[in-house]
Amino acid sequence: MSEGKLLIKDSRTQREYEIPIIKNAVAATAFKQIKGPELDQSRQDKGSSSLKIYDPGLANTATLESDLLFIDAEKGTLLFRGYSIDQLWDCSFEDVLHLMAWETLPSTSQREAIRQALATAMNNIPSEVVKTIQAFPPSSPPVPIIVAGLAAYMASRPNDIPAVTGGNIYHGNLERVDKAIIRVVAAWAVVIGLSASHRRGIQFIPASPDLEFYENLFTMMGHTDPATGEPDPKKVRCFRHFGALSIDHGMANSTFAMLVTSSSLGDPISAVISAVTAAYGPLHFGAPESAYKIIAKLGKRENVPLLIEQVKRGERRLFGYGHRSYRTDDPRIRPIQTLLDELDADSNPLLAVAREIDHVAQRDEYFKSRGLHANADLYGVFFYVAMGFAPELIPLMMLTQRMPGLMAHWRDAMLKRSIKVIRPTHISVGDGKQMQGAASKL
Repeated sequence: MSEGKLLIKDSRTQREYEIPIIKNAVAATAFKQIKGPELDQSRQDKGSSSLKIYDPGLANTATLESDLLFIDAEKGTLLFRGYSIDQLWDCSFEDVLHLMAWETLPSTSQREAIRQALATAMNNIPSEVVKTIQAFPPSSPPVPIIVAGLAAYMASRPNDIPAVTGGNIYHGNLERVDKAIIRVVAAWAVVIGLSASHRRGIQFIPASPDLEFYENLFTMMGHTDPATGEPDPKKVRCFRHFGALSIDHGMANSTFAMLVTSSSLGDPISAVISAVTAAYGPLHFGAPESAYKIIAKLGKRENVPLLIEQVKRGERRLFGYGHRSYRTDDPRIRPIQTLLDELDADSNPLLAVAREIDHVAQRDEYFKSRGLHANADLYGVFFYVAMGFAPELIPLMMLTQRMPGLMAHWRDAMLKRSIKVIRPTHISVGDGKQMQGAASKL
């Protein structure tokens, strides 16, 4: 039963409270009615007498209601707007974007309309964006270049920035929101293409009006077959398949960062920049790159037991292992293994090292007792490497496949009847005493 009442007795005051349980959740603000004793309070207590919910990392705090994703942590089930990974396995980027943002899989004509809109927008490249990206040394890491390129896109269209125009222009404005989704996704693909071409020292090839999104992305990046100058159909197909695993993952760190920015009614490119910078850390989308570099340093399977022992002693972090959302096998690993076989990823000797890490950890009581299993990052990194992407590009490729989910979350936020600035509170741990001896300047 998901509804009822939470009965609370405060031992400090002997007062009793009833807090409604709705959809198996309680409202954090309901706890504000619970106040400590008025006598003998510390200065910290007097600073905020209402009871607070202390949840570092928001490990058990829901910040919104959403029908974008359903996860059964015990069974390892993933549903994107009601569709499983298997059902979306062959869907194009355009299909998935329409499903997540506009809530249904598109008809043939709707898919073609999105494809054309994206291709057209990808050819509308402000000169400032090109100049900004080319100002970086080719040896620069790609993510900072992407952030700068997106900022240049934003600066080239000041009328799309709410603060510049004097107030809200997206919240509640369905037409403007839907146009912005196409513009932002196209800008994302273009800055990745420009950055990849610049870093490799090759000519940038613009998007074709006749190609699908992923084909245009690969073309702009120069990620093509040298013999034909066109994207490898097998790699495009595999990338599309992997995209079905990465559409959304609920309140991931990057998604939440984007929604924090969006809650102030800023522009969508600023929101995406927030997602990118949050995702870049080694505890999020930077994890596959970090995992790959650790595995590369190990070099061979014989070194795995030493790594595992170091992890158990708290001396090392094991990237690619354990996940907050799952208490069983990550449901994305099985299809990833299928793609690795198709791409002949076993030719990479480091994949054997990753499998040995998984093999040893699965049988170790330290990991078993904590319910820790391999997650998609451990094996997913080898998918991107087999696709021909350098490890430093992997966070960007992952974010590309997450873009339908990000845009859907942003659209939902903009179309809600009301929106609140996300602004958590804190617990003061100072002694609450004013410092003495310094003269006032007021």
